[in-house]
Amino acid sequence: MRLRHKTAVLFFCAWLLCGSAQARLHEVIFCGERIPVDNNFVATKLMNVIRKQVPVVNLPRLRQQANTWFPVFERYLSRHGLPMDLKYIPVVESGFTNATSHAGAAGYWQLMPETARGQGLTVNDVIDERNDIAKSTDAACRLLKTYYSQIGVWALTLAGYNFGISNISKAIKRQGSNYFSMQLNPETALYVYKIIAVKELFEYPELYMKDFGYNVFNADARPVNTGGGSDNDEEFRSMSVKVMSKTTKAAKVKLSYYSAHIENARKFSDGDLVKIIFDEDIYTSSGLSRKGYGFKATGWLIDGRVFIDLNMGHELTVLAMDNQKGIPLAELKTNKKTEVILRQEEQADTE
Repeated sequence: MRLRHKTAVLFFCAWLLCGSAQARLHEVIFCGERIPVDNNFVATKLMNVIRKQVPVVNLPRLRQQANTWFPVFERYLSRHGLPMDLKYIPVVESGFTNATSHAGAAGYWQLMPETARGQGLTVNDVIDERNDIAKSTDAACRLLKTYYSQIGVWALTLAGYNFGISNISKAIKRQGSNYFSMQLNPETALYVYKIIAVKELFEYPELYMKDFGYNVFNADARPVNTGGGSDNDEEFRSMSVKVMSKTTKAAKVKLSYYSAHIENARKFSDGDLVKIIFDEDIYTSSGLSRKGYGFKATGWLIDGRVFIDLNMGHELTVLAMDNQKGIPLAELKTNKKTEVILRQEEQADTE
């Protein structure tokens, strides 16, 4: 069950490129498209965007709002046959506020007046249906579906959502269809990166917490160094998450599941180490780990669940018995031995 695909290790800072540290690679995928982070420029830009989100964005509030509104967005995305990852657009566009931009865009999806009217919404001095969550979400879905049918690549579809479909179409004719190598206006050049960065922080928080030094989704937590989040701050000097990519489309993944348990975590506090014991033999890219093998890993408390970083990227993820990532804190607090699932991801043969 060894991983057979070739991997490329990327370190965020130049000084770290010379190091010998080893870590499992984390693939960055958005809307089923693998982001080309084997390109150092792309990876560095994405890591920069991720780390810069933390000191300037109220992540605890955004996550709380997301828990309320993501189910609504997901229903409409599903109805239109669109990728669930598009639910992150309003996080970047509006931060879940019905604000109106200086350009005139409004609502969670920040639709321009003429664009909204073109999707059948009423926008006048009395009624503005861009602020109606159901109608605006439905309109945004129809718009995104239309854009994607014209462009066929999600990264460029999002760029068109930000820049205007005619503008991005002209840019494609001049520069080709690779968003990550195009020369665009500064806002659009960062737009897709910001949406991907939010997805990464929301879906894989355990992979990034060690770089920030505290739980960025805990409103009561504080960074170790409170120097303001500049590029020279110690806690933001580098991102140790290693990322890789080889092709445009995401590879097929084989999932395997193994049993394990957590011991003596009844006194767990946010950021503590927890001890995980394998209950059966597991082959990983590091080799064979026998039944009974145990090691400690850091846990982070988010939404009442403890997310555990095994330092193995996607390869091995800790799931609760309900097959969800994150172990309910109540289970750790009441059980001397908490049963968990280890989900292993491997690239499937594509011959």
